[in-house]
Amino acid sequence: MACRLWIFNNQPLSISGHGDREDGTTAVKRLIPLLILTLLLLSSCTTSIAKREKSLVLQAEALSLLDAKEYGKAVPLLEEAVKLAPKESEGRYNLVLALLANEQFDEAILLCDDSYSLFPAHLQFMLAKAFALRAKGESDAAFSLYSEILALDRGNFPLHATLMELALEKGYHDFARKTALYLLSVHKEEARAFKALATIEGEDSWYAFAASLTKEASAESPELIQEQSKQADAPF
Repeated sequence: MACRLWIFNNQPLSISGHGDREDGTTAVKRLIPLLILTLLLLSSCTTSIAKREKSLVLQAEALSLLDAKEYGKAVPLLEEAVKLAPKESEGRYNLVLALLANEQFDEAILLCDDSYSLFPAHLQFMLAKAFALRAKGESDAAFSLYSEILALDRGNFPLHATLMELALEKGYHDFARKTALYLLSVHKEEARAFKALATIEGEDSWYAFAASLTKEASAESPELIQEQSKQADAPF
């Protein structure tokens, strides 16, 4: 009398008689490696979850140390957290910040490069690298990297304005001018852009006059700023 044994994926193995028993045994043997692989994957998944949870615990402890300015103690905890969960960008970035705070700039740069290769959409790693380069006195390399970052993130106008002002402060006037003109061309962060250009070109420049107008307008009416910004295309 035949019977059906449902073993995998609702596929019946019919067992009746000696020949059928051999077919059924062969099929079961073929399934054993798949079952073992499934168990291994489940075990691996459980292990990964446990490692990630441990990583988060270490990060929480490290962040408390960072708040207390215990940077040297936070670094090894975050290094261990990254080892446990190497594909988590948050842990890597926390470690970068700890390394920067602890003035381990070379280590921070290496980690930024490695992390950016894994997470090319996370430009904060490149910004952190540029910060480390400036901290080491390598400002030319830092501003070259800033240029690359802005080219990749054209729509982040507050970042453009912030780096423009940083460049102006550090004497990188070409960088500041180029960034300011870009902001004016897209009518974003115009007051900051005019102010930067006025600083570069002098108080008697057209930009200084435009900067004073936008400053007055910002105190009077947001609508007026928008209208005046449209007229700012004249000298470009």
